[in-house]
Amino acid sequence: MNEENEIVRQYGQSVFAIIFRMVGNQQDAEELTQDALLQGIRQRKSHDPQQSSLRTWFCSIAYHTALNHLRRPAIQTLSFEEEHISTQAEAEMQALFQQPDDYRTELLERAIGLLSPEERTLIMLFYYDELSLADIGFITGQQPGAIATRLHRIRKRLYHLIKRMQTL
Repeated sequence: MNEENEIVRQYGQSVFAIIFRMVGNQQDAEELTQDALLQGIRQRKSHDPQQSSLRTWFCSIAYHTALNHLRRPAIQTLSFEEEHISTQAEAEMQALFQQPDDYRTELLERAIGLLSPEERTLIMLFYYDELSLADIGFITGQQPGAIATRLHRIRKRLYHLIKRMQTL
């Protein structure tokens, strides 16, 4: 097996997952995955193992490939007033996310689908892929502290979305 095939085998699923979560369309995600993997293969010599693992490096390429794709068309996302979000009781928000049952899991998945592609990806990278703040920071080009702050705000948005869904 040549080196390119081995890279696709090892990192293809991770690259596809990030891109698909962001673009939400399988056909676009498959094309963008090919673009991202090809770009990574071509630029592999620029990878610095002291900075990140090869998987994290490929995920960074995937993230930026999807982000560039999303910047082309205008995407409508749900928006909330920050002051409204910050007034929500943290304890009540925590209770909603603790040990979800099937109904809450469904609500959470629907709410995640309403987030912007970037927010959805941050949630998925942290909670589903269990990446560290440092790895997510490398992937997105942001500081780990900024990622932690964004995750906190995104969780509050999710809480409000779920509360809104429960009243419908």
